[in-house]
Amino acid sequence: MSDELDWGEAADYILGQRPELEQEDVWAVLKELGDPPTRDQERLALDLIAHAAAGVTTRDARTILSEWRAYANLAAEHDWDD
Repeated sequence: MSDELDWGEAADYILGQRPELEQEDVWAVLKELGDPPTRDQERLALDLIAHAAAGVTTRDARTILSEWRAYANLAAEHDWDD
């Protein structure tokens, strides 16, 4: 990603879209990866999460990654802050 994403806003967005997720899991993924991976990088990201954040299930990690990418796409739009 070329622009820095606000992790707090990303976490709020993800939890707002998927309230069934655990806040600790969302933060573990955000902190471990730093930026949302592209779809091509997802498998590597899931492997990394499985080793570094063992408490996060693969299903939850996929959901978090999907919502994080959605947040990044919204943040990239010019009218995001309007």
